[in-house]
Amino acid sequence: MRERLSMLLILGMSLPFMGKPVHVDDANFLVLARHAAVDPWRPHDALINWQGTTEAAFHVLSNPPGIAWWLAPVSNSAVFLMHLWMLPWLLLAGWGAAKLGGAIAERSAAAIILICGAPISVFATQALTPDLPLLGLTLAGMGGLMGGPPAHRRRYALLLGMASLFRYSGLALLPVILLLGKNRAEGLRLAAYASIPMALLCVHDLLAYEQIHLVAMMGFQSISNTLPDMGHKAVASIAALGGAAVLPILCWQKPARGFTGAAIGAGIGCTAAAWADQTGVAAISTVVFSAAGVATLAGATRNRDFTDRILLTWLGLGLVFLLSLRFTASRYWIPFFAPAVLLALRAATPQWIRIACFLTPSLSVILAIDDMDLARSQEQAALLAQEFDPGHIAGHWGFQHHLEEAGWTSAEDDVQIAPNTWLARSSQAWPQTPANTCWTDTREIPIPDPRPGLRVLTESGGANFHGHMLAGTPPVRVFAPWSIGTDPMDLLTLQRTCP
Repeated sequence: MRERLSMLLILGMSLPFMGKPVHVDDANFLVLARHAAVDPWRPHDALINWQGTTEAAFHVLSNPPGIAWWLAPVSNSAVFLMHLWMLPWLLLAGWGAAKLGGAIAERSAAAIILICGAPISVFATQALTPDLPLLGLTLAGMGGLMGGPPAHRRRYALLLGMASLFRYSGLALLPVILLLGKNRAEGLRLAAYASIPMALLCVHDLLAYEQIHLVAMMGFQSISNTLPDMGHKAVASIAALGGAAVLPILCWQKPARGFTGAAIGAGIGCTAAAWADQTGVAAISTVVFSAAGVATLAGATRNRDFTDRILLTWLGLGLVFLLSLRFTASRYWIPFFAPAVLLALRAATPQWIRIACFLTPSLSVILAIDDMDLARSQEQAALLAQEFDPGHIAGHWGFQHHLEEAGWTSAEDDVQIAPNTWLARSSQAWPQTPANTCWTDTREIPIPDPRPGLRVLTESGGANFHGHMLAGTPPVRVFAPWSIGTDPMDLLTLQRTCP
């Protein structure tokens, strides 16, 4: 009964956001999905402007085509229906969380709330991205392998392997599958079953594109591996873990561990804030969330038995994988954060669990409301731009999506725009820079925050839930997943090229 109530709570938290406008990376996955609806064999042939230059998605979107195939049947429907279409993955995630929580900690209901009700999971539920399918397949596959009947382990390994059809991060769990075998031979068999979906996808890619997308993306991702970049990604990943995935609550049932971790994390945060020249609220946010992340890790680092070692391996592989990416974002913890919850639940007292189960979904809803406001601000900026003759777009995310729906076209980096043409620019959505230097009729329209307070993207607060940089010239380094901000949600700039 408690498991059902927990799942109803998670579903109930998602329903108020079913009308959320296309937001952040929803836009590029909708491009893939609409192309897949026409040409399901080659979804990555879709043309997209996502880095300032229009090119095939194969070269710029580092995700497999699973979400394109899933969304294709509803890709031209109302956004409400597209969000409803994603909900089966939430049910699968809840089932998997219950399996893991029951098998590992005898806390099925709490596991559902703390994993599926974490901010990154709630954000995934409201998105049209691969994150929710990735969460569902990861939790269900690992739940079956660790808590299901032994006779069905191969099918659960296959289910877990299907996660890599939505994000390549699913492949990072293969070493964990090897360890889950009762012996080396069974571990190899389970890993072989988990590899089947990716093997078939590689064959598909060779037939469809004459090259393997996974291999092409390895080079695409490996461009930010300098020591400063690695340090930035490491601190941002730790901050995201403690602020958006596993809140630092259960770690305090062992005060010595919690305080030690928080002190180390605060030191890391102070160093990061000074390096990035942060001051005020931005610096405080970096220190607080770095402390929260290391405290969370300290509370999870137990090594009592084989199950603990499996969970620590799962968590550690996630952190290593995040450091290998082009950039990091809170949601990239999706396939890797569950073991931190489960490790803490194994030793948690009922009182601490109740506190965590109240605070975690409460924070998720508050942050989700702000992210809804951010999505609506991009839609509002696009509507304001449509009061002028159609022109070019400098900016991505929902801003680009809404204006392209109205007949505008994306500007190209370093390319001249025709005379007497409007350019609409969003300050937040990573705008392109055309070659024009002469402008007339410049107008700036700030989009205010309708509910000042906690913000998931703010320059004054030094936070970005969706990445570790803020748009700017140069881009602004941030670490915290959320903060308190006083700046506008966005700044729409409209200007016309000279005659």
